[in-house]
Amino acid sequence: MASKPESMHLDGTPGSKKASIWVTLTNEKNFKWTLLIPLLAILLVFAFYPLFYSIYLGFHDWGMEGKPIFSGLKNYRQLVHDPVFWAAFGRTIKVMVICIACELILGMGVALLWNREFRGQNVIRALALIPLLVAPLILSLLWYFMLDYNFGAVNLVLAAIGMNKVNWFSPEIALYTICFITIWQWFPFSAFVLLAGLKSIPRDVLEAARVDGASGFYTFRRVVLPMLRPLIMIIIVLRAMWLIRLMDPLFGTTRGGVNTELLDWIVYRTAFVMFDLGYGSSMAIVSLAVTIALCMVMFRELMKAIRSA
Repeated sequence: MASKPESMHLDGTPGSKKASIWVTLTNEKNFKWTLLIPLLAILLVFAFYPLFYSIYLGFHDWGMEGKPIFSGLKNYRQLVHDPVFWAAFGRTIKVMVICIACELILGMGVALLWNREFRGQNVIRALALIPLLVAPLILSLLWYFMLDYNFGAVNLVLAAIGMNKVNWFSPEIALYTICFITIWQWFPFSAFVLLAGLKSIPRDVLEAARVDGASGFYTFRRVVLPMLRPLIMIIIVLRAMWLIRLMDPLFGTTRGGVNTELLDWIVYRTAFVMFDLGYGSSMAIVSLAVTIALCMVMFRELMKAIRSA
């Protein structure tokens, strides 16, 4: 009598063990968790391992030669008294406040305009998506060439109409130029999110306010704005997380020149230009802790806004 194939064995042979594992992974109860295995593997390799290794390096001195030497809290004590790091931290908060405020104001204005029916609205909205589709570094390089003091298109136009050229990347205004580049790219994001919120407001609510004699500004302040508050908080949370890691406009323009060094640039320069990976890792961990703290506060406000909406 012919023997059964190995895969059919139910007595603990390799074939039966493989079949048992496969059945366990693919049954209805466990299959949803099985689908998470590739994602968890990616997170483990590309997120958790670098994170924990950075925490490890933060307590060591290492210049990429030899083995890391344990130094305890030396890097963090040095960081507390490092004026360069805290200056970069202050500039990062400044950029965050300027960009978020301007993006919300511009985004709200554009969303209110787009909320009306007009000819060519779909074309205009499609064109507004272009800055969001271009890589931030490429966009920064384009603006760098357009704002060049000698050959940039902007200064050539200023000279043509009799105005003085402007050094857009001078130490006095370079940070605001970086803010402008960032705002120009990202305010359409706020506009589209707020437009979706405006479209979702029931028309009978607005009509009731109009019938009651409320002015357009009063209706916006007392009716529209409170209903958009959860979306506004979502924009603030997302943009704060992205802006605290702002890097591309610096790399494409000033390369971290005077008065433009932000948190991520300081971390990059310390770790990968000066090759002080221990101190750079401690900077990165503090930056991450600040980001988490800010996001926790903003997320709490977001939950309040959602509950009150």
